[in-house]
Amino acid sequence: MRKIAIFVEGQTELITVREFLLREFNWNGIEIQCRTFYKKSDFKKVPYDVSCPNPEVHFQIINVGNDESVLTRILQREKYMWNSDYEKIIGLRDMYSKAYREDASQINNKVTEKFIKGAAETIKNKAKSPEKIKMCFAIMEIEAWFLGMYKVFEKLDNRLTAQYIKEQIGIDMEYVDPQTEFFHPANEMENIYKLAGMSYDKHKGDIEAIVKHLSKDDYTYLHNSHKCNSFKIFYDSLSPLE
Repeated sequence: MRKIAIFVEGQTELITVREFLLREFNWNGIEIQCRTFYKKSDFKKVPYDVSCPNPEVHFQIINVGNDESVLTRILQREKYMWNSDYEKIIGLRDMYSKAYREDASQINNKVTEKFIKGAAETIKNKAKSPEKIKMCFAIMEIEAWFLGMYKVFEKLDNRLTAQYIKEQIGIDMEYVDPQTEFFHPANEMENIYKLAGMSYDKHKGDIEAIVKHLSKDDYTYLHNSHKCNSFKIFYDSLSPLE
């Protein structure tokens, strides 16, 4: 059995990654454990586990509760993961953060690259097995990935077609790359939801409502499109697993 650990910054990412894995593997042959790791000595189970009698791949998704803590918690937990036969550790956090906003008030490729290189350098210099750790960033937020899979909005409310969204708020969902266009993608999600009298504020119910409508075809579409290269990097970090 192969074992992969994925450290994420929050509940939104935990639920999103869990549902993505279930779709990607068609619920077959995988086991998923979900945990929180907010403090160094506070490792807890949370109620999102998926069991499998004889799993081929075991995933443990760890919510660290803060974007700046993802890499810190990976380094704190790394030795235990290797001793427990995990073969790879993946980190996932939003690029949009307080630290980023201190450097830029809009998308800035130099600032983005600085954060990516900084994380890579930290792993190289501080990790015991840096070659088995991959730090991924959702640029600028994981909501950019949802926006890239824009057909999901019509599943939430049949009024939210790409044409209607374009007419109402001027965003061409078919062609825009959310990663390069939106500094705070969650705000764009909220603007789209408002068109149907809904709200989006990252609550557990909001995330579950959207990810349950996403299929493996949606994720494949995003991976093969010109949009959201940060999703491609995360997706490919899981390969070759099938």
